[in-house]
Amino acid sequence: MSAAADKAYLSEIFASFQGEGSRVGQRHLFVRFAGCNIRCRWCDTPASLVRTPACSVDYPGGEHTQLDNPVSWKDLAAIIDRCCKEDPTIAMIAITGGEPMVQSAFLSHWLSCAPPPVPCLLETNAMLVHGLSSVLPRIALVSADVKLPSNSGEGELWDRHRAFLEGCRGTELYVKMPVDAATDAAEVERAARLVAECAPEATLFVQPITAPDTPQWQIDSARLAELAAVAATVVADTRVLPQMHKLVGVR
Repeated sequence: MSAAADKAYLSEIFASFQGEGSRVGQRHLFVRFAGCNIRCRWCDTPASLVRTPACSVDYPGGEHTQLDNPVSWKDLAAIIDRCCKEDPTIAMIAITGGEPMVQSAFLSHWLSCAPPPVPCLLETNAMLVHGLSSVLPRIALVSADVKLPSNSGEGELWDRHRAFLEGCRGTELYVKMPVDAATDAAEVERAARLVAECAPEATLFVQPITAPDTPQWQIDSARLAELAAVAATVVADTRVLPQMHKLVGVR
């Protein structure tokens, strides 16, 4: 077995309420992977962008601990089992980042050898298809971001998003499109057409970008409504949904 499959760099593990997408309000156990392949200007988890020496674990029962990185799949499985026993209301494991697909070999091995006791949600920037086919069989739901050049600062990623969404066919999926005052309406329409073509069953969530440390939107309500209307002309099930965990004041 390769080291990449046996161990992974994690940032934090904690239980909270899902604040985004179709499972908003559900109790989730967040397993945040460390390391990301891009650097969006509006990233709200900058501490997870790079690999660090330790991973923070907050058990639902109140214990806090630190684990040395990288963490083995066996240790991760034991932590998840304990968390789910301490908090039986946990409905899903939210596999997030950073970008978890950077460590797809580990994801595939962990989920195959020790499937969690509740379904898994993969939260991803929807760019990395390597290893996707081996990860998806253990994933119940995919949360896929579409990054717009006008606000992400990452340039055009249309082809990579297309390949990823096409690779998810057959798996339940929703798409998030972060927007702010700088967002180009033409890009919103192009992203919506991409969703309509590659994931026609998906709900498209137009998500107002917030300030890094506050729930303050970086777009006014009138402009948000305009951009949502552009998307809705292409994807019928388009919804506006802010990051609810920030509004509620939870992690």
